[in-house]
Amino acid sequence: MIFLKKILLIFTFSFFTIYANESLDKRQILYLMHSNEIERAFSLFQKMTRDENYLDFETLQKMAIILLKNGSKDSDDEVQQLSMFGAGLAASNASFEILESGLNSQNYQTQMIALNFLSSLNDDKIDVLLNKAMSSDFVPIRLEAAYHMAKRKHPNALGQIESLMYKLPPFVKPYFPTLLATLGTNEAIKTLKVFLNDSNPDVRIETILNLAYHNRDDMLEFIKKRTITSSIAEKEAICFALSLLKDTSSIEILKKISKIDVENVKISALRSLYLLGDRSAKIKLEEEAKKKSIFAIATLCEIEGSEDTLFELTQSNHPFVKLNAAISLYKRKDRRSLKLLKTIFIDSEKDLAFGPYLSQGRTMMYIKTYPKALGKIKESNVDLSVSLNIRNLLLKESLEFNEDDFLKIATTIIDNNQLDLVPQLISLLENKKSEKIISYLKYLSKNSLTPLIKDYANLALYRLNEDGDYEDYIKNWVYKENNSQLIELNPEAKKKNENASIYDLTKEETSKLLVDMYTALSSKQNKKSIIILIDAIKKTNYKNRYALSGLLIKATE
Repeated sequence: MIFLKKILLIFTFSFFTIYANESLDKRQILYLMHSNEIERAFSLFQKMTRDENYLDFETLQKMAIILLKNGSKDSDDEVQQLSMFGAGLAASNASFEILESGLNSQNYQTQMIALNFLSSLNDDKIDVLLNKAMSSDFVPIRLEAAYHMAKRKHPNALGQIESLMYKLPPFVKPYFPTLLATLGTNEAIKTLKVFLNDSNPDVRIETILNLAYHNRDDMLEFIKKRTITSSIAEKEAICFALSLLKDTSSIEILKKISKIDVENVKISALRSLYLLGDRSAKIKLEEEAKKKSIFAIATLCEIEGSEDTLFELTQSNHPFVKLNAAISLYKRKDRRSLKLLKTIFIDSEKDLAFGPYLSQGRTMMYIKTYPKALGKIKESNVDLSVSLNIRNLLLKESLEFNEDDFLKIATTIIDNNQLDLVPQLISLLENKKSEKIISYLKYLSKNSLTPLIKDYANLALYRLNEDGDYEDYIKNWVYKENNSQLIELNPEAKKKNENASIYDLTKEETSKLLVDMYTALSSKQNKKSIIILIDAIKKTNYKNRYALSGLLIKATE
């Protein structure tokens, strides 16, 4: 009996010693985090993990939250904003308090980041915080908060929206039909009914368009009443609304409008007639396209049987006619467009970028080109990211081609080293994930001479859980590039090194790829990927720690 008591005493002592030491280690780790000794804290955590052969998710989450909280209180605005990004990437209620603190910041960008991430969370407190954001000193914050209140059908939304509208100058009023149509309550629709007769034509146009976008066919009668006294731009918007709301009773009205000899009105009316079942409108649209109406050419992408006309127009010497005909033919999924891929996707020797050109009523658009050099001039309004977005959206449509044609599009982009399209292209290849495409990705992962293509191919195969050393490839890559900054909040236009070749990754390409790789690691939510994230936080550029902490929280939930 005495022996058993001794054994029990020894066991009890050992048990409490182990857990006392464990508790001591955890307390020391958290103390180091509070003291901003990040590297020491993560080193001690790694030691504890090795000693106990156990990965403590709870402690890891606490460490990440402490890091983000400290960053959110930092006097440096950039660090505050990076902390908001990290808390947002976590997409967790654990980071809610940090995002909430961002709304109290005196910095516009910090508030906007916090608001955008908060609005995506599913928490009852969001309604209270949106009300709070309506008191911001920054008008864009209040407009953004009003939009999210409308989306959530917040009980105070209408009052807040109308109060804000009356406080702002008249030129801001055209933004409000979107908010009211999104809210969609009876009272909001009554206000939109009044807006249909507003003295500001932009308010009337936005009201018509938003009623159509939100399928308010109960307002058709009031929209049609505007036909007689409406402006040119308004007539275009009315035609668009009548087709979107599928109002076949308006065909005679549309026929009358189609006789107006104003390009945007005529094309909009003919388009609506076709969509409402009047196939004779197709012939008239093709006639307008042959007269070099670029809006008509852009509209033919919706018109069945227009492919021959479009192909003929791709032979034009007019650059905008040729480009938009090629794009419309491509959108029709006509195989003849495959011969024109370089016109659409590959940077030409002229080094041109794409930009949208909207019609007066904002229902039609064609693509124009401009010298890329304009986008590098500070005083210019040209945004090169818009050009990339247009090409990425067009590339996404390639998924609707058959597999062989889709691969032809992919190889054209890869073989021409069109690197700005590679991230989107690889993502599309992943979506297809057939045997032929997996083989192509494996070929690129081993044989591509262009680092960015090779890196993304390996990343895709890792995300697809293909057998191979893809995880080790990613691990080695992130360790090598770990000091590159993940997120630049205020990037300035940087010139590419004149001696750099197509095989050198730019700073922006490296950062984007690094984010994609870390995101892929966090999504796996397994021990090996989490260990890589821990090591990265310990050794990385200190500004990266905030985003990585957010991904770590996501990976350990």
